[in-house]
Amino acid sequence: MHDDGIEPDDAETVGGSGHTLEQLSAYVDRDRMPRIAAIEEDAEARALVESMERLGGLARTMADEDAAAAGPGDDQWLDQLLGIIRSEVRAGRDLPIEDTDELTSTTITEGALREVARTAGDSVDDVLVGRVHLAEHDGVLDVRVTVAVRFGAPVVPIAEDVRTEVHRALVSHSPLTIGTVDVVVDDVFPGSAP
Repeated sequence: MHDDGIEPDDAETVGGSGHTLEQLSAYVDRDRMPRIAAIEEDAEARALVESMERLGGLARTMADEDAAAAGPGDDQWLDQLLGIIRSEVRAGRDLPIEDTDELTSTTITEGALREVARTAGDSVDDVLVGRVHLAEHDGVLDVRVTVAVRFGAPVVPIAEDVRTEVHRALVSHSPLTIGTVDVVVDDVFPGSAP
């Protein structure tokens, strides 16, 4: 039994936390209280929890703004997006960061870089990041970010803002040179842009 009182089952756990997706969701629903160290100290679990919180915040905003006009929310769309996020928070391979000390080795995982890009993209108003694809060749990292844009929002300026924010964030965190950052708008979510 975990310290949160939930019995583990045979379902797949996230990262090294020992908790399932459903247990992480329940933890987010409780506003991360009481604090569970196994979740908070595991990078994959924590990234998924933070993505769930951002997604929940967006869902609440959409519901508040469009309750009368939009009707019930699209749970299938949100479930698909959560599935994409879950698949991308896996660590992936380690990318070495140049160390000045021969006794240490510092790396950052592809999963961490995807989360950096996702967080940067989600920081742009009227955007929700779907997939983040990284392609490394000869020390250069190319990125493709797929986003949904709020209905009525100006797509071209928003895509450029996402490109700028993702590039800025990755330059600060990636050991590789950042090449192209492509932004693909492939969906629209309900609600009127201000």
